[in-house]
Amino acid sequence: MKRLFFMSNNDLNQIRIFTHVAQLASFTKAAEVLGIEKSTVSAKVSQLEASLGIRLLERTTRSVRLTEAGRDYLAYCEQALNTLQQGDDYIHSLSGEPSGTIRFCAPHNLIDFILSSVIEPFLTCYPKVNLEIHQVNGDEGFLSGNYDLAIRNHRGEIKDTSLICRPLFESQWVFVISPKQLDEFGYPETPEHLLSQPSIGLKNASTNKTYDPHLIWQDQKLNFRHRFAVDNMRTVIASIKLGLGFGMVPKNMVKEELAQGELVEIIKDIVIPPTSLYLIYPSRVGQPAKLIKFIDALMQWSKMNK
Repeated sequence: MKRLFFMSNNDLNQIRIFTHVAQLASFTKAAEVLGIEKSTVSAKVSQLEASLGIRLLERTTRSVRLTEAGRDYLAYCEQALNTLQQGDDYIHSLSGEPSGTIRFCAPHNLIDFILSSVIEPFLTCYPKVNLEIHQVNGDEGFLSGNYDLAIRNHRGEIKDTSLICRPLFESQWVFVISPKQLDEFGYPETPEHLLSQPSIGLKNASTNKTYDPHLIWQDQKLNFRHRFAVDNMRTVIASIKLGLGFGMVPKNMVKEELAQGELVEIIKDIVIPPTSLYLIYPSRVGQPAKLIKFIDALMQWSKMNK
């Protein structure tokens, strides 16, 4: 049965002092940094070694160096002290106004969509918080780059068990066309009629492929030949509105255009597979208030758009 050790204030002070001595390779420098007597530093390190039953430092009149056990123990001490500091920072952040910088990455087509509905009101509510946004295509950068959180368009495999992956949003796709194109080509009644009309495609910049899901209409597979393909959804929508071609778009991104008659939904009996967005972030244990508030804002936006 394992024994449980409860750390007293003296024990924690010993660890802090040992860590300073090890990092500075000097009892004298550690004493100066800590603002205490050199004899106190030496005594605390000796007490720590005695309690552990092993020598952590080799001392000579000219130098101080870590033993093999000391090097290993220092790594644990640094990790423990860093965790304690994060805990202190977290508690202090709860009692004050959220502040600091949040770094996150997301698909570039999403940024414009959430700019007015999430980012603008969040920054207005928390003026001391800064957002650093990195737009990415595909999967590059999602689980690297030292981000505070990430949004990506598939769940994927996440090997890091300290990360949380939550469904954020599901996009229902629809076919839309401009009134101008309807006047010119007429309403598509058959697959042949649809495929004879010009279309606009959404291109993935990282794969150089257009988004063309496996679609069947009236027992015929639809193989589009896009007149124009671009890797920005806003440009796709603008091109459709100009009458350059029909296209598939997320319905939530064209609500206003459909309501105002700038775009018309067509062939509603085709089922287009929805796409999902996922929010990935570290466990909330020890998270600063700025990140908690931003995650809450994103999840609130998610609920409102379901």
